[in-house]
Formats: sequence, structure tokens, C-alpha cells
Amino acid sequence: MAIRTSDEAKTRTVEATSRRRSHDESLKFLEDLRGYLARASDEESRKTWQSQIDALESWLASEQFLCGDYPQGIDELVLELIEWRAMQHAFQHVETKRQPFLANVFYQQWLIGSTYAVSSLLGKLVGKAPRENSLRKLWWEVGKFVSRDGACTKGELKYIGEQLDRKGGKFTDDKSRAMLFRNTVIAHNQKSLSLAWDEIDKDIQILVRVWSILVSWSSYGIFAPFRTADQAFGGLEHVFENNELVSLKAKRQEYIDLAVGWARTYLHTGKRDHGRSAFSQIVVTSRVFSARTGG
Repeated sequence: MAIRTSDEAKTRTVEATSRRRSHDESLKFLEDLRGYLARASDEESRKTWQSQIDALESWLASEQFLCGDYPQGIDELVLELIEWRAMQHAFQHVETKRQPFLANVFYQQWLIGSTYAVSSLLGKLVGKAPRENSLRKLWWEVGKFVSRDGACTKGELKYIGEQLDRKGGKFTDDKSRAMLFRNTVIAHNQKSLSLAWDEIDKDIQILVRVWSILVSWSSYGIFAPFRTADQAFGGLEHVFENNELVSLKAKRQEYIDLAVGWARTYLHTGKRDHGRSAFSQIVVTSRVFSARTGG
């Protein structure tokens, strides 16, 4: 069905970007909702919690959920892409005493797997087929409404259109090393290529910015979206020394900060966008009053 209004476009964007909870996560959330209902102190709150419970129970019992007939949300794809690259960035920039990626097959396999994961996620985000829930497809569906609402400058809108063009844009085999790797190494066993990570990051920068424009335009954004450093490196204490883990965590955060910066940077000028971003922050302000002295 054709999108006719800005509100319909925002609804479509939220549906396409939002992450679906897993079965276990849904059951946990359902338990939380029932707790909120039990503690509700007024009729309006009880109706609110009950409606959410009914909707979640209906979803869990639906054939669509039971058959897995729903896509990953674009939020999840983008955030996992950043998480994978941040971990790679850390391991690529910190020298360690044991060098597990050279000495152990398990870590060598992890590195290969992470490369495939990054390429696969990029491919999902720039998919062109009508059946795909891709960032590129979503932009072409709602981009004109983003422009009409003033959520994207004309200059950046033109630049994004050029980059996401289905035939002559950035994400083709001849213009993107990531797409060439994905299409000729992963999808089809045609070539044996290596990846230039600085080029991959340029691709990611474009996608993060486009995603940020859509999310900040259609919703309040995402709070605390990334795993903590302890979660990311948990279980590796016996492999790396304490000072190495500190450096690894810092380098991972360096990449995450870079990605957060991309979300707030105009693609066509490289200048800072001081408006909203997909990455929302809770800001607490306080006032300090000086004591008055009386005479």
C-alpha cells in the first residue's frame, strides 16, 4: 500500500527499524507487564498495561511469530554491525603478548567469522529486492517525507540519493569493496579477496548517518544501545592481561564513539549536525545557587 502522509511514513519507519523480541525476551517482558498490571493504582493504568499484555500474547500466539515470518529490525542490523566492527577495531589496534589470533585456530576462525558477519550485515542493509527489509529500500520509501518535514537538508538528501541509487550508487561491486567481497567471496565462490577496513568504514559511515536521520525523524531515538565493555570482553580474562583488556576496551569504545559521531555528521559537508540523532542521551542539569549574606 502506498504511503500517503508523513505520519504513515513514520509508522512504516518505526515498523521497519524496530527490533522484534525473541521468545525468551517476550516471555520476560510479558512477566514484567503482568507485574505492572498487578501494581497499577488506577483504571487508566490498568487498561494500558492490559492492552499491552493482550497485544504481546496475541503476537506470541500468531502464526507469523511461530513460523518466524518476520524480518530483523534495521536497528538491530545497524547496531550489530557497529558492535562487530568495534571489536575488530580493538583487536586490530592493540598488540597483545599471547597474540591469540596468530597462535590459536579458534581465534583465527572468529576473525574470519566476524569478517563474514560485517559483510553480511552490510549486504542486508543495502538490499534492493522488494521482499527485503533493508535500509536502502526504506529510504526510497520514506525519504521524500523526511525532506518535506525538514529532517534532512536538500544538499544531504541529494547526496544520499546518489549514494543509494540502485544502479549507479556507492553500494555496487565496482564502487564498494565490501559489496564486491560479499557478492564474489561470500555469496558466490568466485574470488579470494581481502578487505580494506578503512574503505569498509566509509560504507558504514553512510549507512549509520542515513539510519540516524530516519530514526531521529520517526521516533525518540535509542538509549544505551551498545553492550558494556565488560559484557563485550567477558570471559577473555584468561587470554589477555589486565592492561591489554584496558586497551582493548578503550579501542572498542573509540570506534563506537566514531560511529556515534557519524550519526551526527552531514554526509555532504562533513560538518557537525547539532540536531537530533538516533543515539538519544539523558541529560541532567542542575543549578547552583550562591548563598546570600544579609547585613
